Amino acid sequence: MNKKKLRFAILKEIDAGNAPLNEHDFSVSEEEFDEAINFLTREKYLIGITWGDNRPIVSLIGPIVTEKGETYLEENSLLAKAYKGLKEAREWIKL
Repeated sequence: MNKKKLRFAILKEIDAGNAPLNEHDFSVSEEEFDEAINFLTREKYLIGITWGDNRPIVSLIGPIVTEKGETYLEENSLLAKAYKGLKEAREWIKL
């Protein structure tokens, strides 16, 4: 599993308004998903994540990609060209 691709895919989906999201959407473990959300929040790419049972909850209302997150998406244009959307994200993240 490619952490950078997972982080990019999560940001891209939230930016596109495709929430709620969870680990099943990306075919990753709870730990991998939680770690990616924690990273994106800690690095200020993402705000508005709620927490429940010691896990991040990426709900329909709340998560917002920050300006720093938008810059990250723009700066990773090679990933953007390869990313085809949530339906294909599972396989793309594994590469």
